[in-house]
Amino acid sequence: MTDQALPNKSLNNISESDLLRIPSYLLAPVQSYLKNADIKKIERAYTFAFIAHDGQKRKDGSAYISHPVAVAKIVAELKMDPDSICAALMHDVIEDCDVPKTVLEKNFGSDVANIIDGVSKLGKIKMQNKAETNANNFQKMALAMANDVRVILVKLCDRVHNMRTIDFMPRRKQIIKSQETLDIYAPLALRVGMINIKNELEERAFRCIHPLRAEMLDSAIKKSSGGRKKIVEKIRKELKANLKTNGIKGAAVKGREKNVFSIYKKIKTKHKPFSEILDVYGFRILVDSVDECYRTIGIIHNYYAPLENRFKDYIAIPKMNGYQALHTTLLALDAFPIEVQVQTRSMFDTANRGVAAHWGYKTSEDGRGSELRASKWLTGLIDLYKDSKDSSEFVESIKTDLDPKEVFVFSPKGHIYGLKIGATPIDFAYAIHKDLGDTIVGCKVNRKEAPINVELESGQTVEIITSKKKDIVIDPAWLNFVVTSRARSGIRARLRKQKVSSARKVGKLMLETELKRSGLQLSDYKGATLKRVLKSIGVSSLTKLITELGQGQRTGNIVAERFYEGLQIRKGTPEQKINPLKLSDKKIEGVSVVFAKCCRPIYGDEIVAHSDTERGIVIHHKICKQVVPFLATDSRYQPALWEEDKKEHTYTAKLKVTTENKVGVLSDVLSIFTREGVNVVFVNTNAIDKTFAIID
Repeated sequence: MTDQALPNKSLNNISESDLLRIPSYLLAPVQSYLKNADIKKIERAYTFAFIAHDGQKRKDGSAYISHPVAVAKIVAELKMDPDSICAALMHDVIEDCDVPKTVLEKNFGSDVANIIDGVSKLGKIKMQNKAETNANNFQKMALAMANDVRVILVKLCDRVHNMRTIDFMPRRKQIIKSQETLDIYAPLALRVGMINIKNELEERAFRCIHPLRAEMLDSAIKKSSGGRKKIVEKIRKELKANLKTNGIKGAAVKGREKNVFSIYKKIKTKHKPFSEILDVYGFRILVDSVDECYRTIGIIHNYYAPLENRFKDYIAIPKMNGYQALHTTLLALDAFPIEVQVQTRSMFDTANRGVAAHWGYKTSEDGRGSELRASKWLTGLIDLYKDSKDSSEFVESIKTDLDPKEVFVFSPKGHIYGLKIGATPIDFAYAIHKDLGDTIVGCKVNRKEAPINVELESGQTVEIITSKKKDIVIDPAWLNFVVTSRARSGIRARLRKQKVSSARKVGKLMLETELKRSGLQLSDYKGATLKRVLKSIGVSSLTKLITELGQGQRTGNIVAERFYEGLQIRKGTPEQKINPLKLSDKKIEGVSVVFAKCCRPIYGDEIVAHSDTERGIVIHHKICKQVVPFLATDSRYQPALWEEDKKEHTYTAKLKVTTENKVGVLSDVLSIFTREGVNVVFVNTNAIDKTFAIID
């Protein structure tokens, strides 16, 4: 093993003897939990990065290799898997050294290559317009681009080291990088559960952007720290003693100090003075079991007065990111409000190392990101650093598993959209634009045609197929599978419009049928005659009249009487024979029909058309018990007949089979339908007696 590599050594031909020693400050954390075989792979990655960056310098004049090694050290301190450490060592070789991804795959495998490629892509994302300057949109893009959560984690560690060495950058770039860190990377760290990294990023970025404000806050905290420390210590001892007296002997009670950025943020957003922000004392109590958590709450509530509506039980009902604790706010020492969190030690470890906690109310967002506050971005992100001995389990736990409350899909142009879990192409269409949703007739998912009710998955590319026709008939069943409020409201608006359109057609059909009884047609009424009739009825237009007629707001025969009067036709004029309505391709004169469920008529049956105010035209069997009493008296029931269909259609029929009451008879009957290619939608069986049964 050598201490330095040959400058011109080929990256494709690194032998065992060429491997470089890992710097001691990286080797120490790596040796604490990885096997020798894993360390050997990391040595190869270090050698590869050393050769690739040979001759490159950082802003401070040091060799560039010092940066990836420092990033790898941060990754190793988090007890990440070997592939993550290798990727951290080589995270800049694609972008800065023009090393092809294929070379990385050949030498280190696809996982390492994909992480490095993902980190490089994240670094290239540029804000294209004002909408995209919203930090939440960047966070969505970052997670959508990362096929592996480790891409995000390595990128965050990269940003941490960049912030630690930001002093060597020009002041203008310092401000830009720090603001980007506050807007993007610190919230992103919170979302993936890296709380300590999130705190460090915020603190360093704030101090860089506002050095004078940070200095003033440091001074104020220092001046008040003496008195505060005495109060915190007094309350801490009281809590500890009270718990011990009541049998909770192993409890650890700690005061929670606020960092400078946290105090500044509260002063700015809540418009409270420094003294008031600092007056709220925070304590965390760690115990050994869930039972002790609840007992602890009961004990401290006996000693200190709890504030109303400030107790929250996240143990019985964990936050959606897995966070568990009991929260309460009390008044201690007669006047001091204290915030107390009670957890088991394992809950505390999980919350600080592996699961994003509190972000639901600590992240300020607007626009499309607002709905994210009630959900988690990642699931299965369990105890990331708890078991450092088995890195393979750790890797599996951090594989991509995007928020089950949100999926991220691409448009054909590469734009990324966040949708609720269970979202369909219809939801996607409405998310882009209302007009797109209103005209959707089909879709393609990953360039293949797919049903419009298919549930979308993260990473898919969705293309919406639209129609230029104005009157597209939609199915009310769409409301059963869309999940976004925007899609629901859009569909409901279309259904209302569609209902009015259908009512208009039905009303026109009803009026024309009534007029035909006297040998008239609607076209006979024009100009002044039509205006006189409409005025006598009390409507402003023919369109409004036939719409109201179709909606059942007016009666057909009464309206027809006014039309007869308009042409001065006597009431006693002999009725003309009404020709049956013609049903073809499930439509009558362009109006879609509904087949009644009470009698389920099929092609060839004798039928009657009923103009229903809610459902439009409903087709019944002529002998249906629901319509027979009204055929002679109600003009809304009109004779109809089948015309030859131009397309193939399926009809749902109701059959009743009387058979022997024996084991297996249902299977025998259904097998007959199966052989004939007939789908059975619903089956009901009733035993007549011990001998016979009915299947219908």
